[in-house]
Amino acid sequence: MVTEVFTPAMFRAMAAKGYTQEDLCLRVGWSRRKIVDNFTMELAAAIEFLLDTPAKELWNFRKGELRALQAGRREFNRMLCSREVIAWARRFPVRELESRGLIASAAGMGTAGMGAIGHNAASATAAATACNSHAQRYESGLVPREVMKFMGVASIAGWQKAYAIAQDTLNPHAYSAWLRVGELQVSRPPADFEIDRGCIARNLAFLRNNALPYRAGLRRVFEETLRKCDVAVLQVPAFLAAPAPRAACFWKGARPVLQLPTGTASDGDFMESAYGAMGHILYNRKRLSCLVTADKVISSDPARGGAAMHIAENLLLTEAEECEIICCGRFEEPRCIEYFSRAFHVRPGIIVTRLQDQRKIPAISPLNAFKIAV
Repeated sequence: MVTEVFTPAMFRAMAAKGYTQEDLCLRVGWSRRKIVDNFTMELAAAIEFLLDTPAKELWNFRKGELRALQAGRREFNRMLCSREVIAWARRFPVRELESRGLIASAAGMGTAGMGAIGHNAASATAAATACNSHAQRYESGLVPREVMKFMGVASIAGWQKAYAIAQDTLNPHAYSAWLRVGELQVSRPPADFEIDRGCIARNLAFLRNNALPYRAGLRRVFEETLRKCDVAVLQVPAFLAAPAPRAACFWKGARPVLQLPTGTASDGDFMESAYGAMGHILYNRKRLSCLVTADKVISSDPARGGAAMHIAENLLLTEAEECEIICCGRFEEPRCIEYFSRAFHVRPGIIVTRLQDQRKIPAISPLNAFKIAV
């Protein structure tokens, strides 16, 4: 049996995938202690699947253990064909993933799916030929294997842990797939570096005070501002299966990533969502991730998430400024919105959005004319 789990070869394979030990454990669905203390051949098959590297290159097996490794691979394949995993895979936007080239299409799924590490190519081709129907491609494990490969996980538990912030949404499968598309577009920096949080905060404050002249170009200016501060900014199209979150943030190594959906949004919604996600990057040293949806902000650390969101809101429109607008009592008049926009150097669409969030004005209001699509 393997005496050392995390071998130099395994670390090299992890580095090639951009995974740390913590990443690997999350995506396998086991703790590091459990992986080390309860290493099995089925777990070896899961890890070789996750790292896309043959187990024989990761660990030194004795001759008698190779047969056990084959048995472990068969157990892993049976897991892919289980009812639970098939039902899990069906909830992903598989058709759209195929059309975008993110997973193998039905026509080419035979060799891409069953011809993975540890499988015989001839039997893979035979299996693919036998799977003529849509249902058979699921039941044979072809589609579940492709979905797991795309998501970069080796179990449902691994998916739940790696994409924990998506679990508390109405569409966790579509949201996690949307996040995964962004993750695959960002490379891990060759060496860790420390971002200048003060510089990012100053740039966000400057943008808030000088964004009034920008119309549809606000999104472009916002992205350019953050990229100059070493923040990766992505625009990822939503899936038809579910609307995308308004914004998300996560980390790739030491690089913070802000992910936004493509398409237009009102300036108020765009900046509220983007600043909310940036609050988690700025004011949490633990490299937290978050998801901003239409009705809430989901943080990987709820205790810190509320504080980060409060600071982000103040960065965009301070509590004192908001109170002054509300105390005016005449904010339903367009000239009042225009006055405070000039006084506080903030876009009128942001004021309208904030007042609607506070339910001071209705969602359908003539003041919505102040909002500009960006």
